[in-house]
Amino acid sequence: MHVQYVIDEAFHPRHFGPLPPEVSEAAAQRFFPRGSNIIFQGEPAEHFFYVHTGQVRATIIRPDGIEKAFAFAERGQFFADVPFFQQSDHWYTVVAVESTQVSEFSRESMETITRVRPDFVFSLMQSIAHKVWMLSNQMMTLTFDPTEVRLARIVVEILNRKPEGFRSLAITHQELSALTGTSRVMVTRVLNDWRARGIVELRKRTLCVMDLPALERIAAFGME
Repeated sequence: MHVQYVIDEAFHPRHFGPLPPEVSEAAAQRFFPRGSNIIFQGEPAEHFFYVHTGQVRATIIRPDGIEKAFAFAERGQFFADVPFFQQSDHWYTVVAVESTQVSEFSRESMETITRVRPDFVFSLMQSIAHKVWMLSNQMMTLTFDPTEVRLARIVVEILNRKPEGFRSLAITHQELSALTGTSRVMVTRVLNDWRARGIVELRKRTLCVMDLPALERIAAFGME
């Protein structure tokens, strides 16, 4: 199997396409302006969501007040489904990164959907199973892979969510360190090395990727 296929499947969120009409009719339609909170950490998981347009970010706030971003969801993806089916409280906060339109599913709407479109439940199972697989791979990469590889995967993954040809990211070293699971100092060290090799340019609060193929080779366990 081609290594890039493995990387894409193991570390990039999967899209599940448009919802069937019967499913959309059973769910509530919600709109969240950019910057608004959709879910608060610690509240009961009474709903889960499907993104029609926009993007959301999930973060965990630690007891010491440090906030860590660990996941995103965009068009064609579900979020908050795992705690919903676990019947637990949300362990993270979700914020709309952009103006976001979602379908909101409750237990009552799922009872209706299970009767009229039982095949939709299988799609949800696929979503949850893929998230478990992604989490397992993320744990392995945190354990075994160098910081450079982890950081390259994060940057490539974010670029994959942007329009084709988009190469500039408005993101700070601190935000990248939170996503990568390493220190800001280490992230800065890697980015400075990439700049010296012509892979990126660093501007104020902006990361510009100049050599995407080189970055993709690093993300795929290769060396530039």
